Amino acid sequence: MKKFAILLFITFAFTVLFGPNTLALTADKVVIPDSLQELDLSDQLDVYFDQNHLNAKQILSKTDEFIPLSTSNPSGDISDTVYWLRVNLENDSERQRNLLLEIKKPHLSSVTLYTLKNERLQKEETIGYRYPFDQRDYKHRNLVFSLDLQPNASTAYFMKIETDSFFQAPVSLWDPIAFSEANYMNQSIHGIFYGIMLAMILYNTFLFLSLKEKSYLYYILFVSGFTMMQAVWDGFAFQFIWGDFPWWALRSNSFFIIWTSLFALLFAKHFLQLREHAPRLHRVVTIFNQVCAISLVLPFFVNIGTMTMISTGMATIFVLFLIAIAWTVRLKTREARFYLTAWSLLFIGVLLNILAAYQLVPLTDLTLFAPKFGAVVEVLVLSLGLADRIKRMRKEKEYETKKYYVHTLLQNAVKQMADMDDLASLSKQGLHCLMDVTHFEKGFYLSKDEERWNVLSKVDVPEEMEDFLLEQYDSWKNGKNGILDGSTFTVPISSSTHSGQFVIWSTQEEVDLSIMESFLPAFIDQFTTLVVQKEDVEMLRKSAMHDHLTKLLNRKYFLKKANEIYEESDSASLLLIDIDHFKRINDTYGHLIGDRAIVFAADLIKRVFKKFGVVGRFGGEEFIVFLDKTGESQALDWANHLLEAFREEGLLLEDGRSIYLTVSIGFCSSQAFSYLTVDEMIQLADEQLYHAKRNGRDQVAAGS
Repeated sequence: MKKFAILLFITFAFTVLFGPNTLALTADKVVIPDSLQELDLSDQLDVYFDQNHLNAKQILSKTDEFIPLSTSNPSGDISDTVYWLRVNLENDSERQRNLLLEIKKPHLSSVTLYTLKNERLQKEETIGYRYPFDQRDYKHRNLVFSLDLQPNASTAYFMKIETDSFFQAPVSLWDPIAFSEANYMNQSIHGIFYGIMLAMILYNTFLFLSLKEKSYLYYILFVSGFTMMQAVWDGFAFQFIWGDFPWWALRSNSFFIIWTSLFALLFAKHFLQLREHAPRLHRVVTIFNQVCAISLVLPFFVNIGTMTMISTGMATIFVLFLIAIAWTVRLKTREARFYLTAWSLLFIGVLLNILAAYQLVPLTDLTLFAPKFGAVVEVLVLSLGLADRIKRMRKEKEYETKKYYVHTLLQNAVKQMADMDDLASLSKQGLHCLMDVTHFEKGFYLSKDEERWNVLSKVDVPEEMEDFLLEQYDSWKNGKNGILDGSTFTVPISSSTHSGQFVIWSTQEEVDLSIMESFLPAFIDQFTTLVVQKEDVEMLRKSAMHDHLTKLLNRKYFLKKANEIYEESDSASLLLIDIDHFKRINDTYGHLIGDRAIVFAADLIKRVFKKFGVVGRFGGEEFIVFLDKTGESQALDWANHLLEAFREEGLLLEDGRSIYLTVSIGFCSSQAFSYLTVDEMIQLADEQLYHAKRNGRDQVAAGS
């Protein structure tokens, strides 16, 4: 359906504009370079709009009224105006120059070339669609004049242009040899285009004769009309088919625009089954088709300029109908997407040509041949649609085989994961399973602890990259660019007490992950079930390790953890922290507020020190912090930072009041001694804690 919309748009596009016009003029002489290949005269032409149909003698009195063509912008104009173009060519060489002047739009009705000699215009040649093709001195589809430039002389040329359609006149000056070479290349491109279009017509004709499907007939007539319309615009129809019939040549453009619109819309109606999908739109389109069918006879009776406007208007309405059809009948099949894509590419080609015609983009070979490129690609894409269907059948078989393989792989992986003791080993086995299925090379598993993501396990990820990955992952989660080069795939895991994320990636830019649609739901379900089981076990273990009120490590597991760390460390610091006047808080506010004060103090201590060491509840209102690989000076800085935090932040009560706690801190560093055990460090810190309390509290005391 869109295929027609596009085609029609093509029809309309070319009908309206016949290609771009990028001409501009000054009255300066154009010096012919010695190494001339092609010279675009876009910036050298002047134009005069002749409303009175002056003759060659009268136009000389208007030379002061010529203006640069680029400032006049007559492109796309339909009127009874005669257009006079002027250019002054200077040959400053010692030899005569034989050159070619080409107007690259063959649709002009009449172009007469004059040479200014002895203050008079001398007629050289008249060519155009009004005259038989064989009358041309230079047999070419475009309008080409031979120029003889005398040595060391300048010659002024005038071109009188009459058109029954849109005015456009891109002019170039050529060396004859270069023109022949360029013409050979253009002919080759056109030959490929028309060869492919003819092959498409013949192929679909055979299909129609075999299947007797009406949609094929409409499609054949549509493509045939579009191909003839292109031949009219390119000048080949006049050169090779009806060059002896100028009357028909002038009317053929409008005829084939209406023809193409008619059969393109008929094809869209039948192929997309518009009667079933949009009956109201079907009735309106049918009426328009009847109008198009009647209008096919108009070019034989109506004025050519008027007919051009009518055909252009009908093509515009046709495009609007195609857009309405495409919007109403949105087919979802893969074949339909190929169909719409093919004609979308053709639409892009037409759009480029339209933009060039309105001088919004430069007129180049790309914009000039864009509709033809689009049409060729459209044919190839439709052919690829059939090949894609065969390929998909083969892929479906491969998919079923792969589906069986990955689900067998999942069953084996689940058995192995069930034997894992903790979430870290469980997630690592899950990573291996995902990577085996996707063939990705690296990956890691993130576990969310409160508001922070942490790397719980990884495969082929260096430890020094962990912070970087977390930073990039946060950026990616916020909708920014991908976290890593290549292809990235994430799998979220969520349970009542756990949030996690598998992140795997490959250095390959494009990876086929279609199998994951079948595999992933089962994987997530199985893995989440195992996570819940491990979490239940982990919660029991953590409940024995952590203080029930503050969620900090209790004394037993704190000492165990601190000793494990201290064995691998050559320096450490330890802090004993006690809430000042805690009994007063209990007596004043009650034990519930006292418990809240302990939790508040624990959270503040944990917030300050968690990144740097191990935090535990030592008993009652006392807390203990073990700082690994932390020198005395740095540890004291952090201790003082904690004091400031307590001074600045208070415990907010329900009545809006705040209780500001203070703490006393006893400090000990292993740097001050040759060797200390953790128990000895606690003893020394405890002594300093009493010093801090005796000296007024709300301070840190350190001793050597």
